[in-house]
Amino acid sequence: MIHESKLYRIIRGIVLILASLFVIIPIVPLVFMAFKTGIEFASTSVFTPPANWLNGYNFAYAIRVGNLLRSLITTIVVLVVSIAVSVNLACMVSFVVQRFEFKAKKAVMLLFLMTMFIPVVTTQVVVFQIIYRLHLVNTIGSLILLYSGTGIVDIYIVMNLLNTIPKEMDEAGLIDGANYFRIYFTLILPLLKPAIITMAVIKGIGVYNDFYLPNLYLIRGTQTLTLALYRFFAGLSTPFEVVSAAVLMATIPAIILFVFAQKYIYNGLAGAVKS
Repeated sequence: MIHESKLYRIIRGIVLILASLFVIIPIVPLVFMAFKTGIEFASTSVFTPPANWLNGYNFAYAIRVGNLLRSLITTIVVLVVSIAVSVNLACMVSFVVQRFEFKAKKAVMLLFLMTMFIPVVTTQVVVFQIIYRLHLVNTIGSLILLYSGTGIVDIYIVMNLLNTIPKEMDEAGLIDGANYFRIYFTLILPLLKPAIITMAVIKGIGVYNDFYLPNLYLIRGTQTLTLALYRFFAGLSTPFEVVSAAVLMATIPAIILFVFAQKYIYNGLAGAVKS
């Protein structure tokens, strides 16, 4: 066990406190401004608390005019479907690669690894042409299709957990007459719950906060929450206190999700790094 000196612990504590303040301080004025009236916003400092913490006008205005509720529902639909497909693909690919030996195994892993080094922007012209020819532009189908892919990080997360599951379990299932599909769905998949939660949270936060793809493929009509926020406060006439309320409402779900699932995120990422 590594011995930590008192000076090291003090320095570490100071660094962690400063890092926390660096993250929290910008959020405090956002919360204050979300509950202020227009007069308060114009006449007080951003660090001055609102006079009435029960002022819900800004939130009601943002929901009604910014169409945030419908956009949130659209985002949830895209998020749930794409995560379900992506996580299942990651688990299936990892199971095959980790459990079986075949000639193209190294090539498959190399192709997944290469995707990390290819900038997304460089492929968007071709991808947009594919989505356009599939008639998916201006539909949530384009986002679901693009978000449903899996990557090398997801595969490493699952494979690290699969390494702890003995292959004797598969052999026992085969002896009992089960095929590999039944072994995967009834024996292996339930044991992959920690990895599944890790991937779902990481992928979910990424999809929830993404602006680039919705802005590119949802040109008019249907919009996700981030796109609705952008179009809402892009207008110069939108009061900034209302914008603050809208941004705060969009931020809260991601914060709540991260707080309750942070244990799985840390464990899953640590496992991916170890592997």
